[in-house]
Amino acid sequence: MEKLRFRNKIEYASAAYGDAASYGFISAFLLFFLTTVAGVEPAFAGTITVVGALWNTLINPIVGYLSDHAMTRWGRRRPFMVIMSLPMAASTYMLFTAVDLLPQIKPLYYGAILLIFWTSYTGFFVPYLALGAEYTKDYNERTELRSYASIFNMLGNVVAMVMPSILVAFLTDRGLSTPGAWSATGAIVGITSMASIFITARAAKNTDQSAPCGERTGLPRPNLVKIFREYWQVLKLKPVKSLLFTSLFALVSYAMFTSDLVYYFTYNQGLSPEQVSGMFLYRTFACLVLILIMRKISAATDKRTALMWVFVIGAVSVTIARIIGVESMWQLYVFVFFVAVSTSVYWQLMPSIIYDVCEYDELENGKKRQGTIVSLQGLVEALATGMGSQILGIVLQLAGFDGSAQVQTETALTWVQNSVTVLPAGFLILAMIALSRYPITKERFEEIQRKLAERNKTE
Repeated sequence: MEKLRFRNKIEYASAAYGDAASYGFISAFLLFFLTTVAGVEPAFAGTITVVGALWNTLINPIVGYLSDHAMTRWGRRRPFMVIMSLPMAASTYMLFTAVDLLPQIKPLYYGAILLIFWTSYTGFFVPYLALGAEYTKDYNERTELRSYASIFNMLGNVVAMVMPSILVAFLTDRGLSTPGAWSATGAIVGITSMASIFITARAAKNTDQSAPCGERTGLPRPNLVKIFREYWQVLKLKPVKSLLFTSLFALVSYAMFTSDLVYYFTYNQGLSPEQVSGMFLYRTFACLVLILIMRKISAATDKRTALMWVFVIGAVSVTIARIIGVESMWQLYVFVFFVAVSTSVYWQLMPSIIYDVCEYDELENGKKRQGTIVSLQGLVEALATGMGSQILGIVLQLAGFDGSAQVQTETALTWVQNSVTVLPAGFLILAMIALSRYPITKERFEEIQRKLAERNKTE
């Protein structure tokens, strides 16, 4: 089997920047922007994210099915990536643009824009993730490919989590209003994300399968009966059941970490916007180091085992931080490092683990359904993001958080701290338990490949 060249890995990884920049920006700052700049109540802001997540959950199966069965001269995956990146960029800008509407209308407005964002994000992300399974079928090289994508994910996280606070402070210092500064930041994130997706789509010309000459091209009709039948077949696979619960619990934890960190840095630790950005930058560098370390560990051991240990270490460390407290800057740096452990390695290893299910499905059912299988990841991702944000929004509301106040009550501060420590830690433990039931080890995957090769040779 021909090995991927360095250039191939970089070209595929480029769109991971757009994935992380747009997704991370929404996850880390949308709730904060809605409650402190746009003037939306915390509980309503949380509800907005849940509605968006439910919508994303509904469209993921459709996008997965369409990208598996599309036949165009430009390929199966690339047309979705290019077309959907345009409204994704526009909706990112609009979500961070304050509008002068009645308080009762604002949640409806931002909810509608969020539906557009999730539709376009899913329309890009599912085909992009499925494209990775077609680049290589090698167990370790898939982890290698996703490691490169994770590095670009971290670059996207720098823009999504580090740049906003710095840029907003920079623009407001030069006379731009706070809402205007946030709007400009949303435009930058949206445009750069779109550009990175274009790069991958252009480079994947020879990897993405195009329609043979003379065959009818186009998109299949989204037959809901067929979609349901395919998803039911996939959901009955034992590896899929364990991965669904693993992803759900891990991503609820991720959503709570990323959304609450801004509150925690700002109100509990009293950091300035520049210091908040510095902490996010430090977290990004910690994630890069962890990616390089886990790349070696997962190759030497097993992807499942490595990820289970990450869940345990992350949960235990942030719980200890809650018990002993974070009272100094060096303690804060240690705490943020373990938050990085809890939130970064999942994105490196889980897509590679999901790719291996594609061959399992092919052996069991005789079908190649990469788009359908990886769309389950997007489905759970959307649902978990909404759940995490909704939980955080309700917790903050019940704790008496006031977005217009410079200083929060003791109860509010306590629950901001709990929401970035013990609450997400509990979900990490649940994720570890679910992943322990995942049956595809490295040896099992090699056995699957041997059986597929023997069957193909016979046929």
